[in-house]
Amino acid sequence: MSLWPSIIAVLGTLAGALTAGLLQQRSARTARAEERADSHRQDQLDAVTGFAAALDAHRSAMFHRERLALAGADTERQLEAQTTSHDTRAAVTAPHIRLQVLVPELAGPAQQAADATYALRKAVDRTDLDARRHAAREASVALIAAAATLPAPTTVG
Repeated sequence: MSLWPSIIAVLGTLAGALTAGLLQQRSARTARAEERADSHRQDQLDAVTGFAAALDAHRSAMFHRERLALAGADTERQLEAQTTSHDTRAAVTAPHIRLQVLVPELAGPAQQAADATYALRKAVDRTDLDARRHAAREASVALIAAAATLPAPTTVG
Protein backbone atom coordinates (compact mmCIF):
# COMPACT_ATOMS: atom_id res chain seq x y z
CA MET A 1 0.00 0.00 0.00
CA SER A 2 1.35 3.36 -1.02
CA LEU A 3 1.30 6.53 1.00
CA TRP A 4 1.42 8.77 -2.06
CA PRO A 5 -2.32 9.06 -2.61
CA SER A 6 -2.78 10.09 1.03
CA ILE A 7 0.04 12.65 0.84
CA ILE A 8 -1.38 14.09 -2.39
CA ALA A 9 -4.83 14.31 -0.80
CA VAL A 10 -3.46 16.13 2.26
CA LEU A 11 -1.44 18.53 0.06
CA GLY A 12 -4.52 19.18 -2.07
CA THR A 13 -6.57 19.98 1.01
CA LEU A 14 -3.88 22.33 2.33
CA ALA A 15 -3.56 24.07 -1.04
CA GLY A 16 -7.33 24.52 -1.20
CA ALA A 17 -7.45 25.97 2.31
CA LEU A 18 -4.55 28.32 1.51
CA THR A 19 -6.20 29.47 -1.71
CA ALA A 20 -9.52 30.06 0.05
CA GLY A 21 -7.76 32.06 2.78
CA LEU A 22 -5.91 34.22 0.26
CA LEU A 23 -9.12 34.90 -1.67
CA GLN A 24 -10.95 35.81 1.51
CA GLN A 25 -8.12 38.16 2.55
CA ARG A 26 -8.14 39.85 -0.85
CA SER A 27 -11.92 40.23 -0.73
CA ALA A 28 -11.74 41.79 2.75
CA ARG A 29 -8.97 44.17 1.63
CA THR A 30 -11.03 45.23 -1.39
CA ALA A 31 -14.09 45.81 0.79
CA ARG A 32 -12.05 47.97 3.19
CA ALA A 33 -10.63 50.00 0.30
CA GLU A 34 -14.12 50.57 -1.11
CA GLU A 35 -15.37 51.58 2.33
CA ARG A 36 -12.50 54.07 2.75
CA ALA A 37 -13.15 55.51 -0.72
CA ASP A 38 -16.87 55.87 0.02
CA SER A 39 -16.10 57.50 3.35
CA HIS A 40 -13.62 59.91 1.74
CA ARG A 41 -16.13 60.82 -0.96
CA GLN A 42 -18.76 61.50 1.72
CA ASP A 43 -16.26 63.66 3.62
CA GLN A 44 -15.57 65.60 0.42
CA LEU A 45 -19.30 66.08 -0.20
CA ASP A 46 -19.76 67.24 3.38
CA ALA A 47 -16.86 69.68 2.96
CA VAL A 48 -18.35 71.19 -0.20
CA THR A 49 -21.87 71.47 1.19
CA GLY A 50 -20.64 72.82 4.53
CA PHE A 51 -18.60 75.52 2.84
CA ALA A 52 -21.36 76.40 0.38
CA ALA A 53 -23.92 76.69 3.21
CA ALA A 54 -21.61 78.85 5.35
CA LEU A 55 -20.82 81.07 2.38
CA ASP A 56 -24.51 81.40 1.53
CA ALA A 57 -25.29 82.47 5.11
CA HIS A 58 -22.46 85.00 5.02
CA ARG A 59 -23.54 86.36 1.64
CA SER A 60 -27.05 86.86 2.98
CA ALA A 61 -25.77 88.59 6.14
CA MET A 62 -23.43 90.82 4.13
CA PHE A 63 -26.21 91.79 1.73
CA HIS A 64 -28.49 92.71 4.63
CA ARG A 65 -25.70 94.66 6.34
CA GLU A 66 -24.77 96.62 3.24
CA ARG A 67 -28.40 97.24 2.33
CA LEU A 68 -28.98 98.77 5.75
CA ALA A 69 -25.88 100.93 5.40
CA LEU A 70 -26.92 102.16 1.96
CA ALA A 71 -30.43 102.92 3.20
CA GLY A 72 -29.06 104.90 6.14
CA ALA A 73 -30.70 102.69 8.76
CA ASP A 74 -30.28 103.59 12.41
CA THR A 75 -26.95 102.79 14.05
CA GLU A 76 -28.32 100.05 16.29
CA ARG A 77 -29.72 98.05 13.37
CA GLN A 78 -26.49 98.49 11.44
CA LEU A 79 -24.44 97.30 14.43
CA GLU A 80 -26.66 94.23 14.81
CA ALA A 81 -26.22 93.44 11.12
CA GLN A 82 -22.48 94.00 11.42
CA THR A 83 -22.28 91.61 14.39
CA THR A 84 -24.23 89.00 12.45
CA SER A 85 -21.98 89.37 9.41
CA HIS A 86 -18.89 89.01 11.61
CA ASP A 87 -20.35 85.81 13.07
CA THR A 88 -21.18 84.39 9.66
CA ARG A 89 -17.74 85.38 8.35
CA ALA A 90 -16.10 83.52 11.22
CA ALA A 91 -18.32 80.51 10.44
CA VAL A 92 -16.86 80.36 6.90
CA THR A 93 -13.25 79.81 7.98
CA ALA A 94 -13.37 76.19 9.23
CA PRO A 95 -15.45 74.85 6.31
CA HIS A 96 -13.16 76.69 3.88
CA ILE A 97 -10.06 75.09 5.38
CA ARG A 98 -11.74 71.67 5.44
CA LEU A 99 -12.64 72.02 1.77
CA GLN A 100 -9.09 73.03 0.84
CA VAL A 101 -7.66 70.02 2.69
CA LEU A 102 -10.15 67.38 1.54
CA VAL A 103 -10.75 68.64 -2.00
CA PRO A 104 -7.67 70.62 -3.08
CA GLU A 105 -8.92 70.60 -6.68
CA LEU A 106 -11.63 73.02 -5.55
CA ALA A 107 -9.36 75.44 -3.70
CA GLY A 108 -9.40 77.92 -6.60
CA PRO A 109 -13.18 77.98 -7.19
CA ALA A 110 -13.76 78.05 -3.42
CA GLN A 111 -11.49 81.07 -2.99
CA GLN A 112 -13.19 82.82 -5.91
CA ALA A 113 -16.60 82.22 -4.33
CA ALA A 114 -15.35 83.51 -0.98
CA ASP A 115 -13.73 86.59 -2.53
CA ALA A 116 -16.91 87.38 -4.48
CA THR A 117 -18.92 87.14 -1.26
CA TYR A 118 -16.50 89.34 0.66
CA ALA A 119 -16.72 91.89 -2.18
CA LEU A 120 -20.27 92.77 -1.12
CA ARG A 121 -18.68 95.00 1.48
CA LYS A 122 -18.72 98.70 0.75
CA ALA A 123 -20.89 98.66 -2.35
CA VAL A 124 -21.40 102.23 -3.55
CA ASP A 125 -25.13 101.98 -4.23
CA ARG A 126 -27.97 99.48 -4.44
CA THR A 127 -27.28 98.67 -8.09
CA ASP A 128 -23.65 97.94 -7.27
CA LEU A 129 -24.73 95.81 -4.28
CA ASP A 130 -27.14 93.80 -6.42
CA ALA A 131 -24.44 93.25 -9.06
CA ARG A 132 -21.96 92.11 -6.42
CA ARG A 133 -24.51 89.75 -4.89
CA HIS A 134 -25.24 88.30 -8.33
CA ALA A 135 -21.50 87.80 -8.95
CA ALA A 136 -21.16 86.08 -5.55
CA ARG A 137 -24.05 83.75 -6.34
CA GLU A 138 -22.56 82.91 -9.73
CA ALA A 139 -19.21 82.13 -8.12
CA SER A 140 -20.94 79.77 -5.68
CA VAL A 141 -22.79 78.10 -8.54
CA ALA A 142 -19.46 77.69 -10.35
CA LEU A 143 -17.98 76.06 -7.24
CA ILE A 144 -20.85 73.57 -7.05
CA ALA A 145 -20.55 72.86 -10.77
CA ALA A 146 -16.81 72.21 -10.38
CA ALA A 147 -17.51 69.87 -7.46
CA ALA A 148 -20.05 67.95 -9.53
CA THR A 149 -17.43 67.22 -12.20
CA LEU A 150 -14.97 65.63 -9.80
CA PRO A 151 -14.43 61.97 -10.58
CA ALA A 152 -15.66 59.38 -8.13
CA PRO A 153 -12.85 57.70 -6.22
CA THR A 154 -11.54 54.45 -7.64
CA THR A 155 -10.46 51.44 -5.66
CA VAL A 156 -7.60 49.15 -6.40
CA GLY A 157 -8.43 45.50 -5.89
